[in-house]
Amino acid sequence: MVRLWYQALFLGLIAVLACFAETALAFSQDRRLTQFHHTRWTIKEGAPGQISAIAQTEDGYLWLAAAASLYRFDGVRFERFEPPSGEPFSAIQTLYAPPGGGLWIGFQLGGVALLKEGRVTRYRSTDGAPPRTVSAFATDPDGTVWASDMGEGLYRLSGARWEQVGESWGYPAEECRYVLVDRDGTLWVATETTLLYLPRGARRFVPTGVRAGWVFQLRQAPDGRLWMTESGGDVRPIPVPGHGQTENPPALHVESAGLLFARDGSLWLTTLGDGIRRIAHSERLPAGDAAAVRGAVESFTEKDGLSGDYAWPVLEDREGNVWVGTSGGLDRFRTSSMVLAEFPRGSHDFALAAGDAGEIWAGTTNRPLMRLRDGEVSFEQLGSPVRSAYRDEEGVLWLGADNGLWRLEDGRLGHVTPLPAPSTHVQAMTRDRRGTLWVSMTGRPPMQWREGRWHPVKEWLGLSDDERIHIAMTDGRGRVWLGHQRGIITRVDGDEVRRFTEDDGLNLGVVTALAAGRQQVWAGGHFGLAFHDGERFRPLVADGDESFRNVSGIIERPDGSLWVHAVPGVFHIPAEEIQRAMADPGHRVRYELFDFLDGLPARPTLLRPLPTAVAGGDGRLWFATSNGVVWIDPERIARNPLPPPVSILSVKADGRWYAPSSDVTLPIQPANLEIHYTALSLSIPERVRIRYRLEGVDEHWQDVGTRRTAYYGNLAPGRYRFQVIASNNDGVWNERGASLELVVPPAFHQTWWFRALCGMTGLLLLWLLYLLRLRQLTAKMRGRLEERHAERERIARELHDTLLQSVQGLVLRLQAVAEQLPEHEPARQAMEKALDRADEVLAEGRDRVMELRSTAHDGRDLSDALVQAGEELAEDMPMSFRLVVEGEPRELDAAMQGEIFLIGREALLNAFQHAEGTAVEAELRYGSDALRMRIRDDGKGVAPEILEMGGRPGHWGLAGMHERAARIGATLQVWSRTEAGTEVELKVPAAIVYRRRPKAAWWSGLKRATRLGRGR
Repeated sequence: MVRLWYQALFLGLIAVLACFAETALAFSQDRRLTQFHHTRWTIKEGAPGQISAIAQTEDGYLWLAAAASLYRFDGVRFERFEPPSGEPFSAIQTLYAPPGGGLWIGFQLGGVALLKEGRVTRYRSTDGAPPRTVSAFATDPDGTVWASDMGEGLYRLSGARWEQVGESWGYPAEECRYVLVDRDGTLWVATETTLLYLPRGARRFVPTGVRAGWVFQLRQAPDGRLWMTESGGDVRPIPVPGHGQTENPPALHVESAGLLFARDGSLWLTTLGDGIRRIAHSERLPAGDAAAVRGAVESFTEKDGLSGDYAWPVLEDREGNVWVGTSGGLDRFRTSSMVLAEFPRGSHDFALAAGDAGEIWAGTTNRPLMRLRDGEVSFEQLGSPVRSAYRDEEGVLWLGADNGLWRLEDGRLGHVTPLPAPSTHVQAMTRDRRGTLWVSMTGRPPMQWREGRWHPVKEWLGLSDDERIHIAMTDGRGRVWLGHQRGIITRVDGDEVRRFTEDDGLNLGVVTALAAGRQQVWAGGHFGLAFHDGERFRPLVADGDESFRNVSGIIERPDGSLWVHAVPGVFHIPAEEIQRAMADPGHRVRYELFDFLDGLPARPTLLRPLPTAVAGGDGRLWFATSNGVVWIDPERIARNPLPPPVSILSVKADGRWYAPSSDVTLPIQPANLEIHYTALSLSIPERVRIRYRLEGVDEHWQDVGTRRTAYYGNLAPGRYRFQVIASNNDGVWNERGASLELVVPPAFHQTWWFRALCGMTGLLLLWLLYLLRLRQLTAKMRGRLEERHAERERIARELHDTLLQSVQGLVLRLQAVAEQLPEHEPARQAMEKALDRADEVLAEGRDRVMELRSTAHDGRDLSDALVQAGEELAEDMPMSFRLVVEGEPRELDAAMQGEIFLIGREALLNAFQHAEGTAVEAELRYGSDALRMRIRDDGKGVAPEILEMGGRPGHWGLAGMHERAARIGATLQVWSRTEAGTEVELKVPAAIVYRRRPKAAWWSGLKRATRLGRGR
């Protein structure tokens, strides 16, 4: 099903293209040579002079040979081709673009070359190539390439070598002037005396018996006949039995070097000094009527704008444009949508009105009244210039001349009446439903012509003395609409008069155009375009680069589409856009613009005559400009169905050029990148639209109009894909376009390993900063601990030197007093008991002073201190004690060791006094990251609510341990379950507890591995 769908789509596309082609061919064949859109390029525009050959390759390029130089042209730029090898070309005689691509080049001094995909393959005489002047190439249906050598004979390419064709092929030993393969695959050869042909698939040539002189070219006409150009000025068909016409029609006596049958059947001839010739219908040339043949020939010379009268090559390209190479440059003739009418040159100020059967009437200020019918112009003498023309609903033609009003009805032209005042001119006319003719004149208010006399309407319309009417129109309901110079519109409906102003939506400036549509009235002026919706005027806004400004003519066609003549050109607005604008006041209408590229010769007038646009009876639309009149047939608009080939030409990065190969590697960190490309639509390259994007940079397509260079800067390292697409002048897109892969290598600092190194360096710096900060905090913590111990020693000294000494002295005095009392005296016994208690207080005070003055070790390490404390407590309790040490013991900071010991002793004391268990175990683990001390027992445990409260009310053991741990930067955790014992863990970071930071385990392991490796 999918395959059938694609086949149906393909066949439909072919049918559409064929329809376009047939319409365009018939359209162009009916034209005169002067009605083609002509463009020329001379040396000033960069074109080469003395163009001797033209060919178009399948990629769309137009190739030009000029002396020993080869150029290619994309419709915008001429580019000289330099062979990659650096070996220059010799003088070029002919160019030929074969099927399958490439370009064959034949040289005047012998030898040929094939240019394909940018590479040049040369064939010299050593390769069997033609040694003399190569005049033509041809390719037969089998793909064999044939070449004519004007000095040696006929050659064919066999494999990689050329071979000369001789008697074995039935070819005589004669020079070969020209070769041609016709549409049936027959090879035709013009020798120095006759004409031969080789049927398709045959191996021997067949003589025709036709005598021939020096043949310049052979061509096949659409009817199958062969034509040839000969030296001496003869251009004639060849009467070959079995191959077209056998009669001997008259020859064209033209010194012609180039011959072309265009697709529309027209015959184009170039001459050596007299421009070009064209016969629109070569198939209609009568046999034996030389006068009729001469009458069918049109000419176009340097006086008409040709770049040079000495013309040689002529070619029709893939889009139907005809190209001519001359001594002065390059010329193009193409079919344009707008056709210049055949009115005499120099006519101006056209007042147009449609006649019967497609004829058009035109009054001017410097010619008699003209009638154009079937391409022929006739004149009517009225005795004065015609400045206004109007056709009413009954088909009557009214003419406003300086000598009065004229009327054309049923083929009879008659004078109606003089104007009511001398030195006035008719500005506008219209006829209402009562048959009254409204006439606006310069320098005075409008008047009515009815019942054989003039009637003023100034007072009735409420016009001021200086108010003038520029344009007048009667709509389908018979209402008269008058456009004012002041931007006002007056509507007269029977006896009712209404004026529309800015309050009614009018903002047009001077009203210069009025037209009646099927549903609305259209009005145009200096500032825009509007329509009346029944109550007020609403503007019509354009969605595009141009606006509807300075409107001078409006036509609504029966299909509802609108054609607007304005200063930018002729706007075509589809009916669908009009309907959307009426339904949606904010809608901007899309349009198609026809301007000078479509054949519009100049701008319209904005004063008189108005309007500048009229519809003919045959469906054609006519537009008057200041330099001629053109017409367009909306049903036969020339369209271009071919999408343009797109090609990427070159890449330039930081001043260095790169060929567009499959992958282009750019320099590191390119600051400026230029990508040059082109789109090859040769009809109207000014309207080619180009879009491109660089994947990895552009999120969306960049619409750059006709610009043929893409610019980028400061691309990051990576791989990019550049894509470019284009559309032709009629908006047909080549969606595939062209693409190019670009690679930007990274600089040293843009590589992944450099970034990884930078990341590691950053992490290392952060780690060093962390260690530095940790060292600062450790030093600060140690300083605080040392201050605390110093303060404790000071307090111990003060207590010892003051309080204890004083108490000791007091005790001694009391002892002396007690000894003076009798031994059995109750007072002495009481005093001795008090002295015993005083001794206990002194002993306890000394113990506390000793605790305050105790250092971190007192000559012992932490494990010894904990063992001593645990064993002392175990002597008085029915519980065992043991200490477990893991890891290699480290030298601890003295202050930290003291704090850790006090926390451990408090935990041991709690375990022995409150656990009521059987065993207490202490654990010291010297790790590389921290010192861990654990005290655990197997007692009754601590209730969860007590742990949550941080201890029993009135008891400060647990709270004190937590506070002491927090002060030294350690963490303390307590785990306990009822009847399962309690465990207290103190974790002190290695950075603050060890005097020397232990080496990391990974570093030690690495060193051990290194030592083991060396040992092996």
